Amino acid sequence: MAFGVATVLTNKGKAMLADRQRSSPGTYSTPPKWIGVGTGATGAARTAVAADTALTTETDTRAVGTESTVTTSQTNDTYQTQGTISVGGTRAYDEGGTFDAITTGNMSVSATYNVINLLSGDSLQLTVKTQVT
Repeated sequence: MAFGVATVLTNKGKAMLADRQRSSPGTYSTPPKWIGVGTGATGAARTAVAADTALTTETDTRAVGTESTVTTSQTNDTYQTQGTISVGGTRAYDEGGTFDAITTGNMSVSATYNVINLLSGDSLQLTVKTQVT
């Protein structure tokens, strides 16, 4: 499979969404508000797919996102988390995702995108939206 730009709700993300509808979530009680970024998707010819559970090579510390619901097509039909990654070195980011923990955890959204080149000391603000359709 050739590298491609894609954003998908993962299989775990679907399970999280369903479980969190319950008054007392059984398995996924923590929201997928941590944003991680990585490198290596282009070289691995990896495109985000629903079966993803991790980034190719995650770099830097995940950002704790600020959660909200926003309107895309219907009032409050989209879960949004927004956070800022502090870049720890020269990086060529080409993938990202949301997780339910600051380290490890379950991946909810997986994305592969065109390379974003950044230098140590830079920051990258990301907004991840999951629309319920």
